[in-house]
Amino acid sequence: MDKKTVLLISIIVVLAVALVYSVSARNNAKTGGTSSAVQPTAMTDNFMKPHIPAELTDSQKAELKAGAADHSATSLTFDVTGGSFYFAPNEIKVKQGDKVTIIFHNVGGTHNLTFTDFGGLATKTIQRGQSDTIEFTADKKGTYEFYCGVGGGFHRMMSQIGVLLVS
Repeated sequence: MDKKTVLLISIIVVLAVALVYSVSARNNAKTGGTSSAVQPTAMTDNFMKPHIPAELTDSQKAELKAGAADHSATSLTFDVTGGSFYFAPNEIKVKQGDKVTIIFHNVGGTHNLTFTDFGGLATKTIQRGQSDTIEFTADKKGTYEFYCGVGGGFHRMMSQIGVLLVS
């Protein structure tokens, strides 16, 4: 075959693949195959799809308010829920010197909560319905990411991340 024939065949193959992908994506959108995030409702839910976190509880809102308020170094506790692929809350404010306790509650799938910037501090990897606690002192000012370390970085890549703001 000459170069023009090979080029023509290559273009046809690329267009065919693009057409198949386009039709497949459109069909998935119509049937819910790529549906937007939904709150899990049963053990049979697909936890590999992102879910919308539940609204923050009044207790969580009060914990966040206490951390963000002007205060001297103190002990603060935050209840963080996590599921596929989120943390709620995903932003926590504290002051330098605060002793921070985070109680991580897993509401779906297999997850943990990891702080690389605090010596690799992490909860245990836990299943739905389980909780684990970590404690540390916010001894340095800055913005620090926390994330789910499960899946070799996949959960983190899927935006299961949050930030600790230390002022």
